[in-house]
Order: sequence, then structure tokens, then C-alpha cells
Amino acid sequence: MEHKNKNVSIIIPVYNEKENLPNLVEMIFIELHKNDLEGEVVVVDDNSPDGTGEIAEQLKRQYNLKVLHRMDKRDLSSAVLDGFEITDGDIIGVMDADFSHPPELIPELVEPIKKGKADMAIGSRYISGGGIINWTIKRKIVSRGATLIARPLTKIKDPMSGFFFLKREVIEGVDFNPKGYKICLEIIVKGNYKKVIEIPYTFRDREVGKSKLNLKEYCNYLSHALGLYRYKYSSTMYQFTKFCIVGGIGMLINLAILYALVEYAGLWYILAASIAFVFAVINNFVWNKFWTFKDVDIKGVGTQFSKFFIISVITLGINLAVLYALVEYLFIWYMLAQIIAIVFATGSNFIGNKFWTFKGGDKHDWKI
Repeated sequence: MEHKNKNVSIIIPVYNEKENLPNLVEMIFIELHKNDLEGEVVVVDDNSPDGTGEIAEQLKRQYNLKVLHRMDKRDLSSAVLDGFEITDGDIIGVMDADFSHPPELIPELVEPIKKGKADMAIGSRYISGGGIINWTIKRKIVSRGATLIARPLTKIKDPMSGFFFLKREVIEGVDFNPKGYKICLEIIVKGNYKKVIEIPYTFRDREVGKSKLNLKEYCNYLSHALGLYRYKYSSTMYQFTKFCIVGGIGMLINLAILYALVEYAGLWYILAASIAFVFAVINNFVWNKFWTFKDVDIKGVGTQFSKFFIISVITLGINLAVLYALVEYLFIWYMLAQIIAIVFATGSNFIGNKFWTFKGGDKHDWKI
């Protein structure tokens, strides 16, 4: 698909929004013009019976607007994905048609992406400065519950937001499989980005029209979240497998040096194990950084190695304690005891390095 290099494309999925759409489109282009942003609006209409699609076609005469008519779909996430396919902008945004997402926030969401400070900017209700107006207690509880369910998937405070902008590269080549209304969460989990920021805004419930959220959509969200858990943590298992392979290589180096120092240099096995450990740590750091966690950034490598070494020292403490107990109290041959000790410490070593040294073994960096 060839793109014309426009600055901003804004996708608006609609269903029965004829009363809101004209005013919203006008306000969007006012904000784009005020901030010297060239852009387009992409309206994705799911065959609205109230004539929203016809209203959108009329708006094309006045504004730089595209309209996609879908005849047999009623799914917001797939509407956004279909909208992605016909956008021209380098920066793509998504927002609702019911004025719950303020158009005046668009420049603030676009600016950090234009300046290279972020790959994705999310309008957030749940950080300082954000809020919600006119929601019932029930809806607040449901929203907070959905956010809590998503918490192990992302550090983002408001991953359920429907108001966000991103670089086109974030979604290119990604296989999305969303259900229901929450495409933002799937982009957060699967997207090609390094930095996301959240920008506070106040969510105002619609004044005109009816909310599309219902029990079916809540069930769709639960099913979708489970799918994302499988996606993310199967990746973690793949990393753990690679981590174990690296650990196996490190163990061979460790055992070879340990054996040589004890059998040929006559060193005490605890001292020999400590020396062998240092060589194994250096080997493991290099392999884990560039292969297991695919972190090719050299910047801050000294800090990373320090963290890796600290975790390794903690692991060494566990290793030596288990080794000493097995040799001195259970009278197990020191070589076999060392193998058992290494296996025992592998899990804690992986968790520490994934979630501290290499920031989750993840290309993503979340900022607020």
C-alpha cells in the first residue's frame, strides 16, 4: 500500500452517530488547522440504520474525509483495523464519535510522536490529571476490573483507552486478532514500539446516543484477554528456553573451570566454584543480552552488566548454599551437587534478569 505521507490520519468507528459526527469532524479539522497539522479523518460505518453513513458521505464534500461502509460487522476493534488499511498518515489516531474523547487533546497526543519522544501516545483517564464524568458506579467498577485483568500484560495505567495515536510502524506487519471494543490493549501487547506515554484527559460520557457496551462485549473482552495472556507468556516460555540453553552453556564452562581448578590446581572447591562463576557470568550476560532478550542497544550496557552481576551474585549465594549443604551434610559428590545447585537457582535468575536487568526481556518501554 502506497502512502502519501500525510501527517495525521484519525479513525472514527461509528454506529448510529449521525447527531454527533458532523460537529466532531468540524472540531477535529479546527484543531488540526490551529496546530498546522495536515490530516484526514477516516469514518468506518457499520451500516448504521440511522443514516450515519450518508451523513459521512456528505461531509466528504467539505473535509478531507474517507468513508468505509461495512455491511455485516458490528465490532469496534475490527473497524479500527479496517480503518488502518485505508489511512495515508504517518501518524494514526483512534477516537470515539460521541465526544467522550475531546478533540482539543489531539495536538497534545500527536506532538510527542512527531518529535520522536514516543511511538504511541494514549489518552489516559487513570493517571494524575485524568478523570471520568457521568459514569455510574457499576461502569466504574467494570472499567477498573477490566484494567486490573490487563495489569499483568502491561504497565500502562489505562490500557482500555479508546483514544490513542501511534506511528504507522507500530502496527505494520503485526498479526492482530481482536475481539470486541479493546484494540488498544492488543496493540500495546503486540505492537512494534519502544516507548509509550500516557497523557491525562477527562472522559465525558456521551450526551447523545446509546452506549454499545453490553454483557456480550464484557465476555468478548475476557476471551480476548485470555488470548493475549497466551500470546505474551508463550513468548516468555520461549525466552526461558533460550535462557536455559545459555545457562547450559554457562554450566559447562562453569563445570570445566571448576574441575580444572580443583583437580589440577588443587584449589578448595568453594573458591574454585567462585572463580568458575565469574567466567560463566560474563559468558551468560553476552548471550542473554544479544540472543535471549534481543537487546542490541549498547547504551547503558555497564549498568545492565552490574544488574546482571548482582542477580548472579544472589544466585551464587543460593548456588553455594545448596552446594555446601549437599556436599557437607548429604555427602553428594561435589560435581553432582553443583549441577543440582545450578538447576535450583535457574528460575530465580531468569525472573530477576527478565524483569530487572533487561526490563522484562521486552522491546517496550512505558512512560507516563
